[in-house]
Amino acid sequence: MSDDTVVLRAFSIDHAARVTRVSKNRLARWDRAGFFSPEIADEADRGSPYSRVYSFNDLVGLRVLAVLADKYRVPYSELKAAHDILKAQAARPWSEIRVTVANRKIVIFDEHGHPVNVTDGQYSFHELPLPEIAKDVAERAQALRKRDNDQIGVIERHKYVARNAPVMAGTRIPVAAIESFIDAGYDDAGIVAEYPGLTPIDISTVRNRMKVAA
Repeated sequence: MSDDTVVLRAFSIDHAARVTRVSKNRLARWDRAGFFSPEIADEADRGSPYSRVYSFNDLVGLRVLAVLADKYRVPYSELKAAHDILKAQAARPWSEIRVTVANRKIVIFDEHGHPVNVTDGQYSFHELPLPEIAKDVAERAQALRKRDNDQIGVIERHKYVARNAPVMAGTRIPVAAIESFIDAGYDDAGIVAEYPGLTPIDISTVRNRMKVAA
């Protein structure tokens, strides 16, 4: 997946739920059970909203699991049993290993390309189109960058965004980061190149804010 296709690289549980269509309750259950935890997980500060951060590969894996569970009705017990076996082959198996389904069982391919059931050796299967799932996740992740017109040029604070620091509305981009580029002499186009989610109107708002504070 090229860098210009996937813009966001870190996702909160709210973003993960929106992109993968896996509920936050299910994400939390899977995390607590040790079945699927985010790539960045601070166990010492689990109560903090910043202690669980999902990667793009996590989101692909979660979408695969959602298809397996919801479309093919693979039970959690089978997913968990397969996961315990597959994690010996890959750190993030659901986004790294080609999997299929046979009678609500997880199937992978051996070194000869033969389908082998992970737990009981079934051979009939329905293959999941992993590239298509990854593309769908990328498109939904990209959509998170879209902002409403009334958010352009607006500065806001949210308790769980950038630790309550001022950010541009509809983004997680701290105003302080934009100010640092302005202080370094960047023009509007240069700053937009660093933060494609911004517009010249956003940067003008920050420049005016700096003038008032001076």
